Amino acid sequence: MPRTWVWALLLAVALGASFPWFARLMNANERPRLLQAMALVDHSTWSIDEPAARIDPGIDVARAPGGALYPNKPPGATVPAVLAYVGLRAWAGVTGEPPSLRALTWGARLLGAWLPTLLLAAYAWRRFAGELGPAPTRAAIVVVLLATPLAAYAHVLFGHSLAALCIFVGVTEVADALADDATHALRRAFVGGLVAASAVAVEYGTVFVALPLGVYALARARRVGWRPLVAALLGCAPPLLALALYHDAAFGSPWSTGYHHSVRDEFAAIHARGLLGLEWPQLADVVEDLASPWGGLLVWAPIAVVVVLVGLARARERPPIALLHLAVFLVMLAITLGLRQEGGWRVGPRYLVAALPSLVPIAAIALRELAVRPLAWVCTWAVVLFSAATNALAANLFPHLLPVGNPLADLLVPLVVGGREPYSILDFGSGALAGTLAVPLILALALPAWVLARLDASPRARTLALAGALGAVLLFAAAMALPASESAEQDLAAVERIWEPKR
Repeated sequence: MPRTWVWALLLAVALGASFPWFARLMNANERPRLLQAMALVDHSTWSIDEPAARIDPGIDVARAPGGALYPNKPPGATVPAVLAYVGLRAWAGVTGEPPSLRALTWGARLLGAWLPTLLLAAYAWRRFAGELGPAPTRAAIVVVLLATPLAAYAHVLFGHSLAALCIFVGVTEVADALADDATHALRRAFVGGLVAASAVAVEYGTVFVALPLGVYALARARRVGWRPLVAALLGCAPPLLALALYHDAAFGSPWSTGYHHSVRDEFAAIHARGLLGLEWPQLADVVEDLASPWGGLLVWAPIAVVVVLVGLARARERPPIALLHLAVFLVMLAITLGLRQEGGWRVGPRYLVAALPSLVPIAAIALRELAVRPLAWVCTWAVVLFSAATNALAANLFPHLLPVGNPLADLLVPLVVGGREPYSILDFGSGALAGTLAVPLILALALPAWVLARLDASPRARTLALAGALGAVLLFAAAMALPASESAEQDLAAVERIWEPKR
């Protein structure tokens, strides 16, 4: 078996072996999308009133002026849920058993979160392995997918993974269409615009990717001509028009979103501030999104900070495509810092997740350069292994962290110590839980270690790796020592009461 397929298969298992699902949790982000899929297939309507009469839709819903109920999210992430529900209904016709909510959740997550993450990895490998080198590209892909919150959002249908795929592919295709030696430029520009704009139908905040991409496209169009830019703009039109028609049909105006009609007054108040909740960054929001133990970038994706700093240090020497993706990440980081994220479940700064894959090109370059600097390489090993461990725990145990305290010490480690296991795709429905948590946790550490080791062929490589592993242990111990929540015991008890599967 070719080596590429070995690590790709292991990556797929690491991201998809476990299935953390809790019927009593009432995941308010996923549930309305699942109900909308049921409504579309069973009743040919986008409103969820019919299934919501049987299944509690939760709080992430909107009440249209006419009284109908809709998800308060854009409808893009409903599409994979529709495909999953159609498949389950077809299977039900064979078995005679109607689809369960658990099976629909599982199928929608596979098609709308896990599969987009793997497609993103495959596209990044095909596009950048030849230009940046196989070993650095492989390392960048594995590190960005396993050592950041992307690992958690490959497990749940929050839309972030699907939006990330659209942004990464769309931006890259548009940029390649505007290159000096581009082939099939018009077709690639149109497809790139179509895919990039589709991200907005999945996650509204991704519209700000148009800022760096637009500046880059205008600069390149002056050099290569305007036809590819026009083709890209034409590609943007269909998904944006479809989204406008959805808004008009559901909420009475192309510009009226579900956030404007949230059934929860506090949600409506948050989104009424500024531009759908976007304001100038406040100090408290900056600290929360960068340093808090339950939502901070420095805690959940420290390698992102390392990569950005290395990328900016010699920016003039970087390939234009890498700088464009770095600009996408930095713009989305600025937008995230300006969003008021009061409450809500998340692993790290989740509104930044859609832009995390944009670090892959610059990460490939940065990791290659860091590998020849012993002290920097030890630090790289430490932050990668530390964040791979923490993100694996959240992704495979409970990717719905509460916005209080220290989730690592308050919740995740106690769940492991208590012997809690998630459902497993490998033995789904059989009840055989042995090893369901061990497999993804081991792979989440082994894969990053393997790809980093491939970058350093020096005689002291093993010594540096061991020093980095020790650094990761120290970082983990330091994170465990962060202040706990005052309600830590009650929160843990609440999670254990709803835990599935029962032991």
